[in-house]
Amino acid sequence: MKSLRKKIIAYFLGLFTLPRVKEIIGNYARMFLGEAGRYSTGIKAEAVETKETFTILSKYIKKEKLSREEKKKFKRQVIDILRSSGVIVPVMLIPLPFIGTLLLIIMDHLLLSMHIQLLPDAFYPKEKKDLLTPEGIEKDLLKEKNFII
Repeated sequence: MKSLRKKIIAYFLGLFTLPRVKEIIGNYARMFLGEAGRYSTGIKAEAVETKETFTILSKYIKKEKLSREEKKKFKRQVIDILRSSGVIVPVMLIPLPFIGTLLLIIMDHLLLSMHIQLLPDAFYPKEKKDLLTPEGIEKDLLKEKNFII
């Protein structure tokens, strides 16, 4: 039994040390780190926008006059808060944070390929990078489809 286990481990070790496989795994790791950075930046931006929304809410409670821009910002942020609480919170309740983040990234990319933005606006930068557009995702999928181990 131990020799079979050693053979299996040696096989996978040999497979993962092949230059092409190492390159692909490295690319996936870099993509994951980039996407995780985008999500952390999105969470920070949402926190700032939510703080501004509570400032607007406190002005409204004090019966101060709100501008048209403040009303639009408040409405947009309340929608973002409801959207994020319906998506991010259940996914992040998975006990292992790494798995929850990975699941969120996969789910977001699948829906982006169908032109659906799952997360609040702060998670999608104004300048679209290749990976964040449906076209970029389709290009990546085609590139991976042509790869054969």
